[in-house]
Amino acid sequence: MDARWYTPTFLAMVLHSTSTIAKLHWTPCASNPTFDCSTLTVPLEYASPNNVQYARIPLARLNATGPKSQRKGPLLTNPGGPGSSGIDFLLNGAGEGISTITGGFYDIISWDPRGVGTAEPLLQCFETIGEESKGSASLPLAAEIEYSQFTNTSYLPEFYEKLEEYDTAVGEIAQVCAEYNSSALYTSSATYVVRDMAAIVDAIEGVGNAKLNYWGLSYGTIYGAEFIQTFPKRVGRIVLDGVFDAEANSEPYTSQLPHDELYVRDAIADFDRMCTAAGPDACALSLSTGNHSTNLTTSITTRLANLQESLYHTPIPAPDGAWSITAGIFSFFMYSYLKLPLTWPIVTSAVRALETGDAGPFATLLTGATTTAVTNESAPATGSLAGWPIQCTDNAPSNQTSLCEVGKLILDVSLAEETPWLNADLSTLAFCRNFPNERPLVQNVGADKLISGETNAILSARDTSILIVNALHDPTTPVSSAARLHEWLPTSSQLVTRRGPGHTTISLGSLGLIQAIRDYFLDGTLPAEPEVHGVSQVVFPGGDAAESANPDPVFNGTLTDEERRLLEATYEVFLAFIGLP
Repeated sequence: MDARWYTPTFLAMVLHSTSTIAKLHWTPCASNPTFDCSTLTVPLEYASPNNVQYARIPLARLNATGPKSQRKGPLLTNPGGPGSSGIDFLLNGAGEGISTITGGFYDIISWDPRGVGTAEPLLQCFETIGEESKGSASLPLAAEIEYSQFTNTSYLPEFYEKLEEYDTAVGEIAQVCAEYNSSALYTSSATYVVRDMAAIVDAIEGVGNAKLNYWGLSYGTIYGAEFIQTFPKRVGRIVLDGVFDAEANSEPYTSQLPHDELYVRDAIADFDRMCTAAGPDACALSLSTGNHSTNLTTSITTRLANLQESLYHTPIPAPDGAWSITAGIFSFFMYSYLKLPLTWPIVTSAVRALETGDAGPFATLLTGATTTAVTNESAPATGSLAGWPIQCTDNAPSNQTSLCEVGKLILDVSLAEETPWLNADLSTLAFCRNFPNERPLVQNVGADKLISGETNAILSARDTSILIVNALHDPTTPVSSAARLHEWLPTSSQLVTRRGPGHTTISLGSLGLIQAIRDYFLDGTLPAEPEVHGVSQVVFPGGDAAESANPDPVFNGTLTDEERRLLEATYEVFLAFIGLP
């Protein structure tokens, strides 16, 4: 690495770029006057803070409701992605939910990270929304490869042929994106975002070096990990929920991919177990004599594998006849919904119909989640593909990775983890493999100061601790990543988990866990030892749950009004989370 990144002069220049306190002017948000909106202007290039180019970061705020004398200031939250709009997250339910969880004592604030949503400049890969839409439409949802044949050597030539087709399609978009060279392309990485976060809290508080209170979910935990290493003396109360591995994320994407798959098989087993226990009245895939034909295998897991294999050989046409449900599309569908247990009732109904040859429910769910109407093709592009280049520039270059290495990785990880849907998570690797090796001028810390113990020492000396939370069978951000972060912060963090599947802890309500988050934000209380909490929400409640992707929540046990409010607030945050594109 270029030695200039470590010179005191250069680092002082970069850190000085956040020292000027901007002023914010808040007005009611146009789309929801309950919230206030504002815009923060920051340097576009933190390596050149005196440059005349700027980025404009939109903010939204839900004001605290508690007595003024007891209010605790701003609490920032970010839903991750990367590429998701924090403004949409806040306005669509997360603001009220987080405010309820934290007792109304904080101003709940989110923002569109640079390059994303309504931030300026946008990280665009195309000039117009019409070009962007056509580019997106050209992308296959997943590689058309079939897990059950991975041990069959005669299948390997076909496997590599399908893999190359997919890689080429995604690679073309990566090359177009790099060639378009948006001014946000190399100024939207995590290290730039955390400097914006520091500037946001300074502007809100009106003082320099204000402390950050923060609840980061999913890729938002990367921003949290980067912040505590960059500004350890500015750490307030920080919850990192659904932890991305900061070390793997700073390496080529071939290091990240194996981490992502560690608990996919356990989540599939949860899917099977919960559905079977719920019975056919609540779960359409559950077996019962007289309800389903008795020639079906007794294992839902095996049936899913058999359906995938069948679709590989014989795709099922969608009702409109314009496309067909293939093994790759099925993989994408199952991989996407596996991380959202509360959608499983409607998912099992769609899969059961697909077993009988009826693609209607499946197609409705899939197209509803992946398509948006374009009304003006000449309008500016929306930056809908920003997540991929942001992920690439946060990672070390992957463009020296050969397609043979990718293929071997897929085979090895799929067989070792017994996961049939790995091919649905290849998009980022394919994009980054075809993306240039250029990186931002200010480089991410990654996990260097975590691994060295420097961050833990500073936090501990200041009697500051963060709270790390994760689901035990999270198929996207495995609990092992959360455990590693806790190991790097042995005296300045605590790990609290909940049982079961789901991406981030909000994907499935847990009274004990949400109370731990609440207690931490209210008075800084952390458990003395790591804790594991149970699930308080019913995944297959029956009734009309199979008719909606957002069914009314059903909770376990006898609850007080306050306990029910906490769990319902968690569900509000979850709905806002899954509503993001």
